[in-house]
Amino acid sequence: KQSDVLLRAVCGAGKTEIMVESISSFLKQNKKVCFAIARREVVIELAERFKNIFPNNKVVGVYGGHHQNIIGDLIVCTTHQLFRYYQTFDLLILDEVDAFPLSGNITLMNIALNSAKGNIIFSSATVDDFLKEILSKRNYQEVNLYTRPSNKALTIPKVRYNFTLFNLLYLFFLLKKDDERYIIFVPTKSYCKYLYMLYKKFISSTYVYSDLENRDQNIKDFKEGKFRCIFATTVLERGITIPKINVIILDIYKNIFNEANIIQMLGRVGRSINHPFGKAYILSNHYNKDINSALKYLEHANSCI
Repeated sequence: KQSDVLLRAVCGAGKTEIMVESISSFLKQNKKVCFAIARREVVIELAERFKNIFPNNKVVGVYGGHHQNIIGDLIVCTTHQLFRYYQTFDLLILDEVDAFPLSGNITLMNIALNSAKGNIIFSSATVDDFLKEILSKRNYQEVNLYTRPSNKALTIPKVRYNFTLFNLLYLFFLLKKDDERYIIFVPTKSYCKYLYMLYKKFISSTYVYSDLENRDQNIKDFKEGKFRCIFATTVLERGITIPKINVIILDIYKNIFNEANIIQMLGRVGRSINHPFGKAYILSNHYNKDINSALKYLEHANSCI
């Protein structure tokens, strides 16, 4: 209908798969398509997936250190690489559009918007005020999807408010009481390292944050089951699917985790069709209105199934 689209789908709904038909439609018309997302490792993974889905088209991955070949039918790139493509794409997909680095960055957002000469699909589970402002100036339709392929309800976390020390003791209890796998989200990289050093003697664990030198290897090791737990900053809140995973959010600093962070972190639970359930906990030492907002969002999504 010659309009942009806001695809707002719960975490794990399969937004990428949903957009395959749109991509296919444009490619069959010999039109140029781009799928842009923030993280390099997701670009690499998606480029390989799209090569298998569209074997008759040239699929090119473009990201930092890998931009010698930037011409193709379907470009999969990090959002920063869109400066290379002024008025190029008939269909531009901006995935996780409310996340860093697009969110709040008007310069980068304008570069992204100007790379499209046709339609744009804005895709995310959450919508912030910055994105609402951008969309208010565009002709768009909204598509909401509140269920995953499993058609099971989203996991509602157990919330516990207590002093930090008691939360850390309770965290230890949660990790020791069973042999299940956990992502433990923490607010800062210094706290990430601290908790890893504190618990590693008792819990099979690793850790990760954005500028950790061996970040990719630690994530790979955890995915492959070499460790039972991983301490992580919000670097793992999006773009990662691990079967049979549970989540603990340690909310100990004010104004770090907002509603979108919390929804995305909890969205790591139950993403697999074969394992649609899991455990989720939020341990906080202060009242956080964004926790309540996130819970209301999850409850609303479940009521729509």
